[in-house]
This record gives sequence, structure tokens and C-alpha cells, in this order.
Amino acid sequence: MKSKRGFSLFAMIYGIVVTLLMVLIFGGTLIGDIIEKGPGEFKVIARALVHWDDDPTGFFFAFLLGYAIVWWKPFWGALIIMAGSLLVTIINIENLGFLIFAIPTFLVGFLYLVSWYDKRKEIKKVV
Repeated sequence: MKSKRGFSLFAMIYGIVVTLLMVLIFGGTLIGDIIEKGPGEFKVIARALVHWDDDPTGFFFAFLLGYAIVWWKPFWGALIIMAGSLLVTIINIENLGFLIFAIPTFLVGFLYLVSWYDKRKEIKKVV
């Protein structure tokens, strides 16, 4: 039982670290673009939310959405994170640079999914 709690804690710490790095990298870039180019940049950001090819903005917001959901509904949040990571990889298959972000974020979703499964299995044992 103690090892499962440790795994859940590892998933949580790893998820927080990856999320902080994503926020620092992409959030800083987005805020810098808004400050530098003005409010008209919001139109570009809105378009980038839909067009995931060579622009990680939509992937970044999908990850943040999934990570926010993972705290309340771990199964659904993990699926959103993993689906976003797979989708950005498939869309940008010719640009392997996206793997530098897709692999760690996919691992976040996978760890939370395994953690959710372990907790669910533990609850079934108790009942």
C-alpha cells in the first residue's frame, strides 16, 4: 500500500514539474508576444488553438485543460493529456521537435492513468 501512495506522489510531482516547465516556456512566449505585438495577438492565439501544425499553442492549452481536470477526474484528465500529446505528434510527424514536449506530457497522462487505476483497484479490494 505504501508503494502505491509513493507512485501516486511521484505522478503528482512529475506532473507539477512538467506543467511548470510548460507554463514557463509557452506561457512566457505567449505573454511576451502579447506585450510585444499588442492586443491583436489574441486573434493569432485564437487561430493557433485550432491549427496545431507547427504551433504548440493549442497543444499547450489542451494540456493545461487536461491537467486542471486531472485533479478532479483523474481518468478523464489523463485521457485528455494523452490524446493531446498523441494528436500533436501525429499532426507534426515530420517535425520531430514536438516530441520534446509530447513525450513528457504523454508520460504525465500515463502516470496519472496508472495512479487512477491503482487507486480504483485498491478501493475494490476494500469493498
